[in-house]
Amino acid sequence: MEKTRIFIDTDLGDDVDDAAAFMMAFASPELELAGVTTVYKDVKKRAEMAEELLKLWGFGHVPVAAGYGRALIERRFDEKEAPIQYGILRQKPDEAGGCPGTLRADDLIIQALREDENLVILAMGAMTNLAVACIREPKLMRRARIIGMGGSFLNSQPEWNIICDPEAARIVMETCENLVMMGLDVTKYLKIGEDRLNAWRERKDPRMDYFLEGVDLFRKATGYPVTFHDVLLVAYLLDEQVVSLRKGNFTVELAGGLTRGTMVDRTNYYEVDPEVEGSFRFADKVNLERFFRILDERF
Repeated sequence: MEKTRIFIDTDLGDDVDDAAAFMMAFASPELELAGVTTVYKDVKKRAEMAEELLKLWGFGHVPVAAGYGRALIERRFDEKEAPIQYGILRQKPDEAGGCPGTLRADDLIIQALREDENLVILAMGAMTNLAVACIREPKLMRRARIIGMGGSFLNSQPEWNIICDPEAARIVMETCENLVMMGLDVTKYLKIGEDRLNAWRERKDPRMDYFLEGVDLFRKATGYPVTFHDVLLVAYLLDEQVVSLRKGNFTVELAGGLTRGTMVDRTNYYEVDPEVEGSFRFADKVNLERFFRILDERF
């Protein structure tokens, strides 16, 4: 069976959907994980968490590189702020052998793309690492296949991954020609109910218990529902019919006091010149039945 090689750029450690996306990828023999990079705030701690997660599932050979903790321009948050779920880490950094990786995140991304032009990048956090790669190697990144979670394309709602680094998101969206985006207006429907969570608890599987410990920390810290935003990226690779896509000519608003980081639709509404249409594709609908079937098969 021919495998699809994937590369994950993640802000693992706050919301639980990043870890869940890893777990679905681990359970999918059609996929081969080629590398992991971390982004936003304390990227070294995120990388430590990524390494431990990989080792627990038997993927300790996969290279991990810490990326950029700060946005390209704006300094809104403390880049040393630890991830919400950092407390689940079983092995302290000194026990694990120090900081993960010797390459920077953008180095690892560029290296992986040079080695395999068919590599698929799954962008699960702020796009800072990818933007730096775009600045360094625009031709390489222009043709890279990227599936990202971020933005909101059917309304004007701001979304976390974009507002964390709006300039980076604009660079990626205006550079990469093979980009598919899954927005909050679609992923917000992928909520995990108590019935599923309880069924996972009843398995008494140490690896699932590790994940659920992170779920409990996340819920206690935020009060938010468990929503599998990033998992949709992996589900789409496994079954493209899980979403419907359309093209739009979007950019990221950078200047507005209330609208900074929101998506702006520049689509030629009246189709006077159809060639204007389509900077990238985005999901406008999700098939919930297909998504949860994939989830139950793989998770």
